[in-house]
Amino acid sequence: MSHGVDPVYAGSVLASMILDEVTGRAARETRPETSDLPHERSVVVVMIPVKDRNAALTPPHGGKVDPITLAHWLVADTLRSLRITSGIPLPELHYKALNPITPAVFGTRTDAGTISFDEDKLAIVLDHLPIQSATWDLVDADSVGKVFTQLTLGSISALIRDHHARSHAEHVAGDYRASVLSNAITCEVALDSTLAAMLWEEGRTPAEAAQIWVDASSITHRVKTVYARRLGGSWNLDNNGPVADWRSRIVDVRNSLIHSGRTTSVAESDRAGECAAALISFISMRLVLKWKTYPKTLAVMCGPSSVDEHASKKQRSSVHRAMEINSAFAVEFHRWRDEWLKARASP
Repeated sequence: MSHGVDPVYAGSVLASMILDEVTGRAARETRPETSDLPHERSVVVVMIPVKDRNAALTPPHGGKVDPITLAHWLVADTLRSLRITSGIPLPELHYKALNPITPAVFGTRTDAGTISFDEDKLAIVLDHLPIQSATWDLVDADSVGKVFTQLTLGSISALIRDHHARSHAEHVAGDYRASVLSNAITCEVALDSTLAAMLWEEGRTPAEAAQIWVDASSITHRVKTVYARRLGGSWNLDNNGPVADWRSRIVDVRNSLIHSGRTTSVAESDRAGECAAALISFISMRLVLKWKTYPKTLAVMCGPSSVDEHASKKQRSSVHRAMEINSAFAVEFHRWRDEWLKARASP
């Protein structure tokens, strides 16, 4: 924020002030600096009946939810209902979008039917406080500039990294469904682009390569039929390994989300991110090991770190040299890929 106030602190003070007003308690004299600005934050007060104080502060267990989770559901579903009714493009209210320091107060129903609130308030600390309060190390400007240049030039490897980085950001933000879908995109772009690069290096025309997609329209069918004989290694979709994990923990979950409309669990999102990283690493390893057969594909799909990780010490310098020489073909491949994508989209 540009106002010099920690957003977590500002949000908790604002919420505490509103809670004081709603419960009839004395309002705080000090307002956060953001309170007079145009609607930067919304505060919702939710009243939830609980058996006792211990029950109110007990984390979710045995299939039972805590008041914070229930409050989040109520507010999120209210927003969804408002979005459906009004057409206002309201974003999803994910759990991790809640201010991680949530003020609360206990009240007791009196014989007269009113609610008597305690003088003392509580601050419920949510489990994503460390994320919102995290400080990040300085980023090397030269590294950012290099990636910026790669994105501007249409680098496929940078595009894949971008999708994967987006999936991580969505997971941290609590948008687990979007994270799974971004991981699915990451993997399919990596797989399809790798095959496209190999076909380009083999001398196929964009139209010829597009016909392979027509003949094997399913990504899983292509993985079964065309990757292993080119790159070696295990591409079996049913055994253990990165390819099988991609199928069960990303493809199957993605299909389930799309066809059922269900939500995604934290664990599913977490596993999808791990599996996407493992698949990318596996593809890079196979390309490094096949560098003599597909040096151009290696150059356009991998970076020097992949060579350092997967090449033997004896061959490492030779692989780096081959990558440097063949990186000049990236522009040619990107043009070929554009024509290939057009051919794929043609009826």
